[in-house]
Amino acid sequence: MDSLIILRNFISKLVRQRYLVANFVQRDLRTRYVGSMMGIFWAVIHPLVLLSVYSLVFSSILNIETRFPQINDNFAVFLFCGLLPWLYFQDTVLRACESIVQHSNLIRKTAFPSEILPLTIALSNLVTHLIGLALLLLVLAYFQTLGWALLFLPFYWLLGGIFALGLGWIAAPLQVFVRDTSQLLSVVLTFWFWVTPIFYQLERVPEALRPWLAANPMRLVVEGYRAVLLENRLPDWQQAALLTAFALAAFLVGGFIFRNTKRDFVDVL
Repeated sequence: MDSLIILRNFISKLVRQRYLVANFVQRDLRTRYVGSMMGIFWAVIHPLVLLSVYSLVFSSILNIETRFPQINDNFAVFLFCGLLPWLYFQDTVLRACESIVQHSNLIRKTAFPSEILPLTIALSNLVTHLIGLALLLLVLAYFQTLGWALLFLPFYWLLGGIFALGLGWIAAPLQVFVRDTSQLLSVVLTFWFWVTPIFYQLERVPEALRPWLAANPMRLVVEGYRAVLLENRLPDWQQAALLTAFALAAFLVGGFIFRNTKRDFVDVL
């Protein structure tokens, strides 16, 4: 019961700090593109270049096909539908891991609400993710795959973001106390990337390995994106419930761990 009260107070504090969070999101976006001539337009250029390169390599040169006739078996579009949510997840977790150490000056000198730092990164990355998603939607509009199932897409990026934030709240305190955490996390995410069906479909995995890969939360996000964007198909409600459980579990566990370790940050930093 005490743990639930602590978590409720933790979440209430995040809500009270919403204006500070908004200011830090703007600051993070400005900092990432400060001094560049193109500014925020780099958030458009990067996914556009990725999509162009993937189209050239996988569709034109390697001529790899998919089982999605809706996009004329265009592997680049298939790949981009899975890569976008993964990049959002990966960048959020990695940057959140370093966030406390990078802002140690604020945490040492003031009564700063450090829990907002991973949240700020998740929201800032969501802005750039939505820009890349807008470009993908333009491509899919050309293929005429979009339908009313698109209304369910926020369900997937919201739960993917909550899941990433929860893991960020776990990784950030670990990085404060064990500075090898970010390096280990990079290795884990590299492995995680290849066991997530981004470059392939789960049906093509040997049957003995499928149950292990199917339990991957990011598999649910990636396949959810493809179902909504490429097939105009409603979410599978069993998978949606499982993804919700993963996201909320990560959010609550991460919030609990962060809330109970933040008081020791000043002594270590």
